[in-house]
Parts: sequence; C-alpha cells; structure tokens
Amino acid sequence: MTNEKKDYEDIKRLLMLLLIKLGATSEEIGYALKLESSVIRKMLPSSKIKKLKESNKTSRNKSAEENDTE
Repeated sequence: MTNEKKDYEDIKRLLMLLLIKLGATSEEIGYALKLESSVIRKMLPSSKIKKLKESNKTSRNKSAEENDTE
C-alpha cells in the first residue's frame, strides 16, 4: 500500500470514528460509503468506542445559550 493510500484510509477511519461517537449507525456510514454495514463494523467495532454522552452536548448548548443572553 502506498503511503498516500494509507493516509487516505487513516483519514477515513478517523472520520468514521467521529461519526460513530456522534451516534451514526454502521448502516448509515455504510450507505454513505457504498459498503455493507458489516464491513464498517469489522473496521471499527462500535462496542469498543465510547459514544459522546447526551448530557455533555446538552450542557454545552445551555452554556452557549446563557452566554448569548448576557
């Protein structure tokens, strides 16, 4: 594998990791990449990925709204 191709694959995996952390399913990612969802699950098993907590997103949004009203 050439270095450029490896870099491309690394970037793709990092973007998929981010999508999974944000709550996207392997089916959604597979649809976008025209791959079977099982391929996505083999590349990045979601059971090993800690998803972002909803409460963290909510508290950040509340903080931003509070700053806007001041």
